[in-house]
Amino acid sequence: MHKLLNILKTKKFSLIASLPENTYEMARTAWESGADAIKVHINVFHRASQNTFGALGDIKETFQKIIADSPVPVGVVAGENPGLVEEIIDELIAMGFDFISLYGHFMPASLVLRKDITTFFAINSSYSLEEIRHISQSFFGDILELSVVAPEQYGERLTARDLAKYNYIASHTSIPTVVPTQKLVLPSDIKALYQTGINALMVGAICYERDLEKMASVIKEFKKEIRKL
Repeated sequence: MHKLLNILKTKKFSLIASLPENTYEMARTAWESGADAIKVHINVFHRASQNTFGALGDIKETFQKIIADSPVPVGVVAGENPGLVEEIIDELIAMGFDFISLYGHFMPASLVLRKDITTFFAINSSYSLEEIRHISQSFFGDILELSVVAPEQYGERLTARDLAKYNYIASHTSIPTVVPTQKLVLPSDIKALYQTGINALMVGAICYERDLEKMASVIKEFKKEIRKL
């Protein structure tokens, strides 16, 4: 329980792998390549990978095998409907997931005060800086996910302005911050990302699509740069 949260609070900088497909092979590739944590998805259309993820029942056995074998924490994006998320929270926790990731506007109120699982509170480009400052200084989530890139900019090259926004948010938060690769992030960007004050990078489909070999190579390259910090 709370393994990822402890990692983010103790390690200099961490790397999370967001899986573009819910397969055991992809999860194993992620942890064998050096990812510090793994994130899977259900009940959601994933814009970056252009993949629609189905219900928990359709993939539960695979998740159970991943959780049983993974040497790193495994978390789940639990959907886009607060009512449906609420119905499966207890089941997800019982399965052994270490964290649940949700946009704040999809997170049921009943999840906010639970202490038996780590919560990722994700913010998108619609959240104002004033709102983000308040959320990041409050009790609404254990980890803040900075998914702040506008959808029409997905896949574009990371810019200095992006880094400045990450830096601003990280400097105003009291909880760990994670940046997902909504834009094209290169291993050579790790030093600059670290300087912004964020705690982890979450790599995904923008960096390696659904290619296992590319995924392994990308994760290893990012880890190589992280070790230089």
